[in-house]
Amino acid sequence: QLFSNHFAKVAQKGQERIKQTKNAIIEAVDSDISVLAQAIPTLSHIIGKLDIAPVHVSAAELENRFNFIFEKFVRAIATPSHPIVLYLDDLQWADASSLNLIKTLVMDTKNKNFLFVGAFRDDEVNDEHPLACQLQFIGESVSITRIKTTNISKASMNDFVSDILQMSPSSTTSLAELVYRKTGGNGLIATQFIQTLWWEGSLYFMLDNNSWAWDLKAIEAKSIPDDAVQLLLEKILQLPSAARCILQYLSCIGSSCHESILVLIISQGFPSKCFPVLELIVEEGLLNKEGAEYKFAHDQIQLAAYSLIPPDKRDCVHLQIGSMILKHASEEKLGSVIFIAADQLNRGTKFIIDEDQKLQIAKLNLRAGEKAMSLGTFWSAVTYLKSGIDLLGNNSWAKMYDLSLQLHSSYAKSLYSIGKFSETGQAVSMIIMNAKSIEDKLPAYLTLMKTFAAQKKVAETIKIGLKALDELGEPLSVSNKTKEESLGILFQMKRHFEGMTKEQLKELKIMENPDKITVMMVLDELLLHVIYYLEEAIIVPIITGMMSLTLTYGICEASSFAFATVAFLLVDFDREGACRIGDLALSIAERLDIQNSLPRVYLSFYGGVHHYFERTEDSLEYHMKAYETAMRVGDVRNAVVNRYFYCSKSFLCGKELVSLKNECESTMEVATRYKQESKRIILLPIYQAILNLLGQSDNSLQNIEDMITSDSNTERIHACFFFYRFLVAYIFGNYDVAACMLEQKRKTEERLVRTFAAFSTIDFWEGLVFFAMARKTKEQKWIHHIQVSLSNVENQTQSLPAHFRQRLLLFEAESANITGDIEKAAEKYELAVNAFDEYGYTNEQAIAYERAGDFFVSQHD
Repeated sequence: QLFSNHFAKVAQKGQERIKQTKNAIIEAVDSDISVLAQAIPTLSHIIGKLDIAPVHVSAAELENRFNFIFEKFVRAIATPSHPIVLYLDDLQWADASSLNLIKTLVMDTKNKNFLFVGAFRDDEVNDEHPLACQLQFIGESVSITRIKTTNISKASMNDFVSDILQMSPSSTTSLAELVYRKTGGNGLIATQFIQTLWWEGSLYFMLDNNSWAWDLKAIEAKSIPDDAVQLLLEKILQLPSAARCILQYLSCIGSSCHESILVLIISQGFPSKCFPVLELIVEEGLLNKEGAEYKFAHDQIQLAAYSLIPPDKRDCVHLQIGSMILKHASEEKLGSVIFIAADQLNRGTKFIIDEDQKLQIAKLNLRAGEKAMSLGTFWSAVTYLKSGIDLLGNNSWAKMYDLSLQLHSSYAKSLYSIGKFSETGQAVSMIIMNAKSIEDKLPAYLTLMKTFAAQKKVAETIKIGLKALDELGEPLSVSNKTKEESLGILFQMKRHFEGMTKEQLKELKIMENPDKITVMMVLDELLLHVIYYLEEAIIVPIITGMMSLTLTYGICEASSFAFATVAFLLVDFDREGACRIGDLALSIAERLDIQNSLPRVYLSFYGGVHHYFERTEDSLEYHMKAYETAMRVGDVRNAVVNRYFYCSKSFLCGKELVSLKNECESTMEVATRYKQESKRIILLPIYQAILNLLGQSDNSLQNIEDMITSDSNTERIHACFFFYRFLVAYIFGNYDVAACMLEQKRKTEERLVRTFAAFSTIDFWEGLVFFAMARKTKEQKWIHHIQVSLSNVENQTQSLPAHFRQRLLLFEAESANITGDIEKAAEKYELAVNAFDEYGYTNEQAIAYERAGDFFVSQHD
């Protein structure tokens, strides 16, 4: 509502301001502006008519997408010349979705032109309150200034009174002291008390001397209630009955109400009959009018007005208000006031007997729930959908099957989206028990798979997926095959596609069979949740099934991720085949213009395959594109992982460390904000290495293992830690520590399915350590390790000479140095340095110069 009012005002500032604002918004969010259109109706006054439909995403991603786009949106409209200060009161009543959006905005460190000010009653917020938890979380990353307001002091009360009366402080002392004594310094009570004095005549204006005067004895004799509500209640009771009635209606709706809603509630003759009454209420200071919006001047005024309604009549009044909105609102208008209508009607449903009316309100709740889901406000959605379900009664599945299915399906999705996994399971069970077909059960199965996956219950996720596939008539056989047998099946399926050109791929039809598209959807969901565990026994049957369906029925979005996964799995065994299959995955993604799975496709191909054939730095732009796309569709996990790959590769490519440090900090901030703790932790080794190299850490070999918390104590994170520690140790010349860390890395990786290859640089860095230790210790074991590393780099050079030739030359120089072939070593060092100048990364180039320098110094050259 605040931003809607903001754009209504911007629209009045002239064409130049409108054009500036429009261009800034379009540049920041582009086609995603349609995501914000429902939440900010007046945005169309700036942007114009919006015909672009947003990319469809699943329920859980909606809130993440909305918050990310809203963050970019606010960053665009908050400028040095037009900064934004957002003030929100009564945060103790904010729901979880609102608090998450606030968190997103205040933790956006890139926005230097935005200030958030929030107010809440600390006596209503304990340590377990959602607001307190959110503030603690925000405070760990962002500086929060806390201002505790108290009652007005005696001295300040005199300033307060003199300011109200526009008189000098010396002349208002007597009145201020009385007001302070009567009100205890409570600002709201003091304001209302002064207004009451004027109303009753104890405070009056003297026309002869143009000044205020007061009757001290009358004021001294006046008693006032102990609390603000009672004082305000007395004031409201002095108003005309029509004013009291309007205030009661308004108090039922909330802290504010648009006059168009009042039209629906009171009568079609509202403007002529009630505007004078509203003006009176505004003059009394009980309401504020902002455009067509009426707001209570204080929440205690709303509470006082609401208290006028007898407790046993309140739900009836709410029902009456909701019924009037439903009766008088056009279909178009109902869409904009549906939340108010549903809220009011739900308060009074216990008084509804008529079954047709119950059905009407149940449908309204479904509509409200689905709209809340589209805005990512799932807590509200759960409330609406549960109210709709309760209205249908026990035999709803027999009497109103379609409506029951829609309500329960959306209810289950919303419960999952707010992390209520136990309740999600119960809701899904109800659907599976009553649904008539597998098509009707499928959304429930998919929701249940996501629920189990979110709890890291992989076996249960697989079980549900297999059950769904079985009911769809596409059973998936998962047998206890060995890794070699599984890979053999994969190679066999790969042969159907590896000879296919991009032109031939374009001739493949688009999958149109709805049943097969459904099967691919389930397989894709399964693959998404098991790929991180690299279990070939289940992954291979899934992706071979997807490739087989693609070959027979055509391509769909899920095909792209399946092909990218095949490429990722094959790259250690058949790099040329992996490259061809990966290219097909990218071609499908381009042809279908996919969005939702693009981050996963890029992650599999550019993160696991691409660097074997192209320069690592060439993939950086794709990881950033995947990050932006993932955030736009709410896929936070894959967004942060792609950005981690960007940081890791940038470090290994020798990118400038100061800017890379900032990039790591920004990435960790995003991970923290979206509670991707494991993704934040895996960035710590890179970040610490950067600090070490910049000299911004007390100890160049600081043990960052302590940062890896016990709840994220995974082997893969430790392998990553040992790699960066041995790399930094080598750079600083601590070869014994480097060798020790390298050994720890290798031992850790014995328990992993796939080792940490550091994007094809691992043989280079390991080899450097082996050479250093061989020079230092003369032990034969290091010579053996050198031979393995040298062989690997030779093989890499054959597949990608421009990427690996300079490394091979350096290794050959180091080998000649160790064997005492000084002439050959000198020649190879010269060639290596020149090759690094032409093709190498800056960090590797520095190593080459250092090694060559040490050699020539040792030769007194």
